[in-house]
Amino acid sequence: MKAQSHETLRSGGWLLQYKSEKVEICIEKATSMAKKNPVSKDIEKEALQKALQDAELKIKALNTLIDVAEEQLKIEIRKKSGAKQSRK
Repeated sequence: MKAQSHETLRSGGWLLQYKSEKVEICIEKATSMAKKNPVSKDIEKEALQKALQDAELKIKALNTLIDVAEEQLKIEIRKKSGAKQSRK
């Protein structure tokens, strides 16, 4: 890489110099993604749906755990909206 003056870097000249290089990289990625096998897309979609279901189940379990703890221990665990933080 050639040494460049600070003026070139500040004026955005570097953008013009390297813009075409960046565009080519993006185009290559886009075309490789477009050629993906439809079967692998279905498998990926199913995996994402399964992960979403697992995450939703985990959230429900954690919320239930907090509800039970608040009820049995008589403490507030969830932060109230608009509550201010204490200063140390």
